[in-house]
Amino acid sequence: MSDNTNELLNKFDSDVKTYETSAVKKQRKSKSIYGDQLICLLALVGMSIWQSGYRALVICLSSVLVCILSDMIFCRMTRKTYNPRDLSTIASGLCIALMMPASVNYGIVVGGALLAIAVKHIFGGKDNYIFNPTCVAIAFLIICFPGDMLFYPAVGSQPELWGDPNVPLVSGVEFYLLKLGTAPAVSLENIMLGITAGPMGTTQLLIIAVCGICLMLRRSLSPLVTLFGLGSYCALTVLFPVFSNIGDTMLMELSGGYLLFGFVFLAADPQTMPKTAFGKIILGFVIGIVGCLFRHFGKVEGSFIFVILIANALSLKLDDVCAAIVHGVKHAAGYMKSNMGRYEKLRSEAENEGRPKLTDTMEIIVPPTNYNMPPIDNKVTKINRKKTNIITRYTENLRIKRRKDELVRKKQIRDSENSYMNAMRSMISKRKERETAQKTEEPKTVTGHIIKQPRKRSQQKNNKQGQ
Repeated sequence: MSDNTNELLNKFDSDVKTYETSAVKKQRKSKSIYGDQLICLLALVGMSIWQSGYRALVICLSSVLVCILSDMIFCRMTRKTYNPRDLSTIASGLCIALMMPASVNYGIVVGGALLAIAVKHIFGGKDNYIFNPTCVAIAFLIICFPGDMLFYPAVGSQPELWGDPNVPLVSGVEFYLLKLGTAPAVSLENIMLGITAGPMGTTQLLIIAVCGICLMLRRSLSPLVTLFGLGSYCALTVLFPVFSNIGDTMLMELSGGYLLFGFVFLAADPQTMPKTAFGKIILGFVIGIVGCLFRHFGKVEGSFIFVILIANALSLKLDDVCAAIVHGVKHAAGYMKSNMGRYEKLRSEAENEGRPKLTDTMEIIVPPTNYNMPPIDNKVTKINRKKTNIITRYTENLRIKRRKDELVRKKQIRDSENSYMNAMRSMISKRKERETAQKTEEPKTVTGHIIKQPRKRSQQKNNKQGQ
């Protein structure tokens, strides 16, 4: 292997960034992670069917089927092999369905599922997307269809299976918090079981909390992102509550909108998370702090989806930022470790060597030095430097430049002559070596020449007479 190849390989190895952390080593495969998520999502599907009837089941099935079919079509269009064991498609379909009200139109469900899979394949497939496809689809639907996405069936009413749901639509808990600054009259039991107006699968606090704990124990959910994000959000909520009762405020904050559901099933997506533990902690803080600011000051329903999209955009460089921070902290700590106590070391060395002891207020006397002394006759002569005008400087620079160009040209000519002579010498030497080699290899052969003797004239005459 040549030297240039080695240099290229070394450069490539230096550009590769590795993150050796315990979180990376303990991370499970994506198939098992999405499998555990599906089991938890099925529990939420069962609860939504019990509350909203069979229309919730049809919404979930239609969303999953559209996701699977669109995934097959997009794989065929991009010339990729469809993997039927990819559970992330089914998980995305269930998440989209559970984040919608039970009275939503089926066309909106189909459009959201199709958009999610399209976003997934636009970025290159399962392992390459930057933004969570489910969040992109729900954000698009909230912006385009706010009347269908932000109004929910009243508690205790079950929409019709086909056609118009024929149920009264009311605002959710998040509307009361943001617009009115109060909490609806709901008991603690109903809040924990999710018997409130809201999306089908995002209001069941007890089931979502149990699912989050189970996923953490199964190592299918990053506890760093979830716990630090929820902790920062709850801390800011306690410091700046919506109304005076902090306990009710906390319950309403968690049960309203997509907050707890987003932390458990969307924020800790293994495809959009950083790789390092420090990066995951920062991501959790970003989601918690920005989410609280958006909800308290933005006054927009469903704002947590947009917070997750912002965090997905920031998570691309969080690993690099964290590596730079850790490197800077280590460098500062090493500098402080090597330089702290320097004065005490010098003092102890002076005491050991028997020198006079140094104190904090001791005056250091430097012997006088005369660097710029005048002459002996005490006459300082001023050097008058001749000032040159612009034309003189220009001509001088031009002359210097021409001189440099001439020297460079002579050097090039000399180098070319030397290279030509060296080539001729090498050619002559090779020719001599080849000739000597041929002489040594070929054996010497003696060739004999036949010399014809002229006939005598008498013999020639006899021959003629005989004839």
